[in-house]
Amino acid sequence: MVDNNNIKITQNQISFTSSYFFTKKFIIIVFFILGLSNLLFNLFYGQKNLFGELKLENETSPSNIPTPILSNDNDTKIVQESRDGLINRKYCGKDECKFLLAYHLLEQETQANMHFESSIQIAQRLNRTVVLPNVGGSRMHVCRPFPFSFYYDIDGLQQIFPTVQFITQQDFMKWTKELEEKPDTFHAHIAPRGKPFFVENEEPKINLNNSECLNQFNLKLNSNITFKRIYLGVNVLYPPTENYTKIENFMLKELQTNSKVLLIKHNLPMLLFNDTLNFPVIPYSKNLINIQNNIMKKLDNYLAIHWRIENSNIKLLSKCSTSLVSWIKNFTLEHKIDNIYFATDYPLHGNYDKAQSASFYNIREEHHQAIRTLNSTIKLNTWISLNALDDLKNDDGIRRKWSTRNFG
Repeated sequence: MVDNNNIKITQNQISFTSSYFFTKKFIIIVFFILGLSNLLFNLFYGQKNLFGELKLENETSPSNIPTPILSNDNDTKIVQESRDGLINRKYCGKDECKFLLAYHLLEQETQANMHFESSIQIAQRLNRTVVLPNVGGSRMHVCRPFPFSFYYDIDGLQQIFPTVQFITQQDFMKWTKELEEKPDTFHAHIAPRGKPFFVENEEPKINLNNSECLNQFNLKLNSNITFKRIYLGVNVLYPPTENYTKIENFMLKELQTNSKVLLIKHNLPMLLFNDTLNFPVIPYSKNLINIQNNIMKKLDNYLAIHWRIENSNIKLLSKCSTSLVSWIKNFTLEHKIDNIYFATDYPLHGNYDKAQSASFYNIREEHHQAIRTLNSTIKLNTWISLNALDDLKNDDGIRRKWSTRNFG
């Protein structure tokens, strides 16, 4: 085992690791899904010319709802409401649609997964339809280029939350564009710590239209809407405290609004609701699962290693790399392992200034040297060397389906 902080490997640690894996026919240290979800973004989104200029299919199809000749303003309003009612039923199955859009979920995929489930629980309690945000770069965010289904299995998510209604970001956008009366909004930011049970009304942040890509939707986002910051007075809601129920009720009370769209973000680093633990992680898309299975077949018996070097002690990287090489050689020899699969935040696709992680900016010579030490002594299989994404690159139908870069 290699500890990036202490960079120290003892014989006891190696013995313990060896005995633990001895009974396994295949030695798997799994970091496939998170690694691939991040790397997919770098392939498709980071390399602009891979698929050519991407274009979002945001043009609404011609409406088949007739527009009658109107005699006065009252007639106009009645027809407008009738027309919008038909559009609402088209997208949410009701005369009036109310959505929750968690437009910017903080942190990368693993934590974002949990944050999104918390947002779903809010929508469930408020009886709102959940907008499935776009994804890319191991994140969920409406600015990202790929639809939610690129990473996740929507049918599997529906099974986890059978009573919740979902809509894709693409269909939500069409709903906002087809409506005659554009939907009003209510913005809530749930903040940790601070003064408990305290609400602060903020100046409307109209720049969200550009900075958070909300301008792709036809929403009423102007100086007249409510921007509310809700302080819960705690950093996490799990494990629950004696005030847990009071905190939850306070939060939900402050989120009550008649606005058609509730825009929400929260900075809690962990669980928003206690019962989030009862839900499994959102299942990944069949495309990602197939990619993982194909990699496993190619590797046969293997050892998979994930090394995140971004936060490593720069002074100890060389020693860490040398120790890792020694440990891999001993471990694979003892357990007769043929292949090594390597996942890392270090750049793998030729541009050595661009890491696999969006937060890894300061790539130094020490990082390059540490990876060169590994590469010079051990054959490392990666998603690139195994051509893991060839099927996606060569499938014209999938390519068109994911052409969502240009928001138009």
